Amino acid sequence: MATTNGNFPANFPVLDGRNYDQWSMKMKAILGYQDVWDLVVNGLDLLPVNPTAAQQAIYRDAKKKDCKGLCILHQCVNQAIFEKIARSETSKAAWDVLASSYAGDQKLKKVRLQTLRRQYELLGMEESETIATYFTRVQTMTNQMQSCGETLSDEKIVEKILRSVHSRFDHVTVAIEESKDLSTLKLEELQGSLEAHEQRMNERKSVKPSTEQALMAESGNRSRDSQGGRGRSRNNYRGGKGRGNNCNSNSGRGNSSNNYNSEQKNNSSENYRRRGGRGGRGRGGRGGRKTDKSHIQCYNCEKYGHFADECYSNPSHTDARLAQEEDEKEEILLMAVEEEIGDDGVEEVRKEKVDIEEVLYMVTVKDESDHGDNWFLDTGCSTHMSGKKEWFVEIDFTVKSRVRFADDRTMKVEGVGKVMIRKRDGSKCFISGVLYVPGMKSNLLSIGQLLEKGYKMVLEDCAMKVYDNERRLLIKANLSKNRTFKAELDVLVQQCLASTIDKEEWLWHFRYGHLNFTDLNRLQSKGIVKGIPHIKVPNDVCGECIKSKMSRNSFNQNVSTRSKRKLQVVFSDVCGPIQHMTPGGNKYFVTFIDEFSRKLWIYLIKRKSDVIEVFKKFKVSVEKQCGKNLEILRTDGGGEYVSAEFAEFCEKEGITHEVTPPYTPQHNGVAERKNRTLLNMVRSMLKSKKLPKYLWGEAVNTAAYILNRSPTRKLENITPEEAWTGVKPSVSHLRVFGSICYRHVPDQLRTKLDDKGEMMILIGYHSTGGYKLLNPVNNKIVISRDVVVDESKDWEWNVTPEIEKQNQVELQLEDSDTVTVQENETGEGSAEGPRRSLRQRQVPQRLNDFELLNDGAINDEGEIVHFALLAESEPLTVEEAMQNKKWIKAMNEELNSIEKNNTWELVELPKNKKAIGVKWVYKVKVNPKGEVVRYKARLVARGFLQRQGIDYEEVFAPVARLETVRVVVAHASLRGWKLHQLDVKSAFLNGDLQEEVYIDQPPGFVVKGSESKVFKLRKALYGLKQAPRAWNMKIDKSLTNLGFVKCRSEHGVYVKSGGEDIMMLCLYVDDLLLTGNNEAKVNEFKKNLMDEFDMTDLGELSYFLGIEFKKCSEGIVLTQQKYATDILHRFNMQHCNSAETPAEAGLWLDRDSEEDLVDATEFRRIVGALRYLCNTRPDLVFSVGLISRVMDRPRVSHLNAAKRILRYVKGTIGYGILMPINHSENTRNLYGYTDADWCGDKSDRKSTAGFVFLIDSAPISWSSKKESVVALSSCEAEYIAAAMGACQAVWLDTLMQELKIKEEGPVELYVDNKSAIKLAKHPIAHGRSKHIETKFHFIRDQVAKGKFKLKFCRSEDQLADIFTKSLKSETFKKQRSMLNIVDSRKLA
Repeated sequence: MATTNGNFPANFPVLDGRNYDQWSMKMKAILGYQDVWDLVVNGLDLLPVNPTAAQQAIYRDAKKKDCKGLCILHQCVNQAIFEKIARSETSKAAWDVLASSYAGDQKLKKVRLQTLRRQYELLGMEESETIATYFTRVQTMTNQMQSCGETLSDEKIVEKILRSVHSRFDHVTVAIEESKDLSTLKLEELQGSLEAHEQRMNERKSVKPSTEQALMAESGNRSRDSQGGRGRSRNNYRGGKGRGNNCNSNSGRGNSSNNYNSEQKNNSSENYRRRGGRGGRGRGGRGGRKTDKSHIQCYNCEKYGHFADECYSNPSHTDARLAQEEDEKEEILLMAVEEEIGDDGVEEVRKEKVDIEEVLYMVTVKDESDHGDNWFLDTGCSTHMSGKKEWFVEIDFTVKSRVRFADDRTMKVEGVGKVMIRKRDGSKCFISGVLYVPGMKSNLLSIGQLLEKGYKMVLEDCAMKVYDNERRLLIKANLSKNRTFKAELDVLVQQCLASTIDKEEWLWHFRYGHLNFTDLNRLQSKGIVKGIPHIKVPNDVCGECIKSKMSRNSFNQNVSTRSKRKLQVVFSDVCGPIQHMTPGGNKYFVTFIDEFSRKLWIYLIKRKSDVIEVFKKFKVSVEKQCGKNLEILRTDGGGEYVSAEFAEFCEKEGITHEVTPPYTPQHNGVAERKNRTLLNMVRSMLKSKKLPKYLWGEAVNTAAYILNRSPTRKLENITPEEAWTGVKPSVSHLRVFGSICYRHVPDQLRTKLDDKGEMMILIGYHSTGGYKLLNPVNNKIVISRDVVVDESKDWEWNVTPEIEKQNQVELQLEDSDTVTVQENETGEGSAEGPRRSLRQRQVPQRLNDFELLNDGAINDEGEIVHFALLAESEPLTVEEAMQNKKWIKAMNEELNSIEKNNTWELVELPKNKKAIGVKWVYKVKVNPKGEVVRYKARLVARGFLQRQGIDYEEVFAPVARLETVRVVVAHASLRGWKLHQLDVKSAFLNGDLQEEVYIDQPPGFVVKGSESKVFKLRKALYGLKQAPRAWNMKIDKSLTNLGFVKCRSEHGVYVKSGGEDIMMLCLYVDDLLLTGNNEAKVNEFKKNLMDEFDMTDLGELSYFLGIEFKKCSEGIVLTQQKYATDILHRFNMQHCNSAETPAEAGLWLDRDSEEDLVDATEFRRIVGALRYLCNTRPDLVFSVGLISRVMDRPRVSHLNAAKRILRYVKGTIGYGILMPINHSENTRNLYGYTDADWCGDKSDRKSTAGFVFLIDSAPISWSSKKESVVALSSCEAEYIAAAMGACQAVWLDTLMQELKIKEEGPVELYVDNKSAIKLAKHPIAHGRSKHIETKFHFIRDQVAKGKFKLKFCRSEDQLADIFTKSLKSETFKKQRSMLNIVDSRKLA
């Protein structure tokens, strides 16, 4: 790097706002080289009080280095960014300002990283791309990802490159993967290997025959190269009579300057020498003068511009013929030609023989000017095309295709659009149908495309001229040195915010709502407003202004100005209807303009009939502001202004209402022009930031705010705002409408660890001096003063109908007061939405005596539902809870439980200990009907601060499985036993702690006089890591002391037996389910347990773990009706049509479908909710398992399958499993069914296995699961399914024996495949089973031991069939009934 005398690098990298990542890495090296990087990062240490001489010397040196670092930073930023650090006194302060402005915080880095990850996954090598270019792209992207916090190893990058290089390198990548260790392979080694192979391929490709050349001109027989006539040429050209010179050697007798010698390759003059040519007698013929052939019509082809003997369609004319492409149906570009540059910079011409025919190659010299603003007129180009995106005024990116060059290279076409050019008279026009080809260096105009549009091309005088139908010259392209036709067109570059944000004049153009530059310049030069810099009028044009403000010539104003004071004359007009309704339901806006001051007022209205009310408000407001009365109101003759009510009001208030004549809007020109200006600004503002059109209302208000601070021709160097108020306005607060901004979140609305800033969108200015901000996520508008605006960025909108159709927008101020703007009843007025009738609906007379309610206000039982969604909401802070007596009582109960339990003691915190914080958690407990049962406050420790091995050891605590609960309930129902439910209050507070733990005092209940003390825990507290295990050990010890025995197969279940009495208890954390055959013993046990623990006796079992237990005459029904209803409401399916089955018969979901992807997160929520519903709904198990297999990349058809399940749930919302009461002595003990659907999954050909186990007729355990191996036959699939079912049966059999439910004996297992049964009974006779994995032979061993008895059943009686495939409606309903799945709403 070159350096100056001051040891500074001569070429500094300059930060322009878009290159911060690369700039910061370069600056670290430069600042480190200058030995100032430590000061830039850590800052300058302050000089101590009363410093010594040595300390002062050290400080001076450090201060000098700091100034050196600050000086370097000043030189490495552009002028616009320098203003941000101009006031920074130290290098650290300047660096921190730049980092916070351009690096972004961690949240922004995460958002940027998600985008980069997606681009990285989609990154691939283009067909025409070189290895070096692709490696540069990969390394650039990985550097950006690493700067955002991503960790990428060299091995991962190498694997990515090998995966994504072009297919022509496949054999090389395979060889590298097989021969080299990718974990140690360097990127440089990989690049060298691939580049070596690429060079070899290019060398082989260069020796191919000349089929890769374009625009070939063939010459026929040397003796017949010309049409005849007298004269000779050194290149066997013959000419006619006559003399004269011509640059084309085509006419007259004489010498040609186009000498060509095909034998001498290094002869740069290309010696052609002819005699004669076409011409008449005499000296010169047609060769001596310029002939205008544009009016000459050919007798052969009847086209203009040439003679018949010059016609290319003449069969005898073989001077030059274009080579045809093999595939004429594909649009290709035949412009690129072979280049071979000599040592002297002049192109050389090669001559080769192809099929013994002499071929002349048209070549071109590589000229740097080709990459500028020049356009080449090309006959081999099928369509206009350019690679400069900034030239396009508009692009349709939906048009995708490819362009093929003469050497078979192809490039992608990313869109088609228009390019705007300026003509010599200054007017503007468009070149339409131009292809956008990224990476293309030259700009091409297609001759064929111009001919199709009716233009005429004339080749004469060494130039190509393009004429329109009226013979006007449009383009003249002179013949260049390399014999190409090049034209210079004045292209107007469209200015966008992203590319001009650093240019002050363009930034203020966007801030001022696309105000013209002349008026912007006037604002500063005349001192009309304060806070605006000097504006230079640029030569470029704004694309949004061109597209949004095109208009006809203005009318002359026929009515002169006559007002001498404020409110003497006011103009008004209504604009609308606007196609897109605002969130507030407005479709119109009405303007009022004071003629004297030109002050503008805007009101948004829903209907034109609202004008009278708006006018009344306007009159009162403005008359109070200026202290004068409104005299004259001028409007058009619209019905809203000429109504009787409007006329009566004007007459009453003494207002002269002037109505312009019909069809003469010019007489109300002030209002009409203002409406046009407003709409032009609105279109530009919305288009510039790509905002949704329903925000036009905010854009109109902002445009009016800006226009009141803009110059106008009727006022002399003042703005309407100053003319109205007398105060010169300041515009330094103006920012670009629609920009991303960050709003400060008040302390009252966040916790200590929440973000202090929130990303929003700037949509206007408020009269209080703040900014109006829109949160696009929840559609709230917030007024805030503390805002940081990033004018270079805009929100990436993905507007969906659901967002646009929200019924209200909340306006939230800083003090949390909200103003809600209600929608009208017709809803959103978007053109894309469904059309609704606007006629008034009348209620039939027969319903006059009835109360009419919406469908959503009635539940399934026909009861009226009233909503009070915020009536019982939980408080978020302890301060909020202290204002409610119910929550104060709940907190006191919690503290009393803690004190009663002797959980803690108040002590001083030891020096080597750290206290753990606590917080209050509030919960409203409700029953299945939604009624409030209890207000519960829980004091919770912040256990996430604990460290394993120091604060705790083991944390595991067992709970009862849901299969166990069903076993106990089924047995109790069969025996007619009562089921009891108990809830332990503050269960975790009973667990004894082995570790020493200290916590802070509870918020809101600090002991007075002991504020510095903490609580030492004797027992566990909610939130501690070890609390669940401590409670489990405590309850386990208590139950053991009371005579209960823990089941070895299920540690959450206890049993107590003595004589004929038996009791069973299921423990799930602090919920207990208890049953037994002796009610007196059960009550005695409950009393003993309640003496030891503070617990609530909830009575007979009704609601446990989200499952409802409904007792009826036939038994107990386990259902999840409330949970199913919540699911339907959560996913907006409560009003859907019901389905008879959860899945279509024979349904199979293709994982590799090419359908559109859907929201994976939402899809997983649906699957997760349905899986918990399967605890009481065996009929859903297979369908839910099917959609669970595609959760990684769900498609549209997968989502439809999930919605089909929800529709089935809607129709069977009250269904559940019935645990029957045994009315006879014959009770079937545990038995089961197993089945398999052989090769049911078409993607991997694996089978689906299913099983169900029952007690009597009550299902207690079921499963539907894809087998882990591919079965070779249906026998093998059924055998594997039976083995899977046998594993579950062994556990159930052991559990039931421990619960004294079942005596020891074989379990009956029903299989509908006789071969599988034989395979399990007689292994020696089946040698074909030797490939089956050993673990599946478990059933063979259990059958041999007598644990199972396999029985054959018909397929019609196979209950497990519903778990392996989707069935037809009749079969499905039959299977559902056989599984004892009933509608609980129909049972008494």
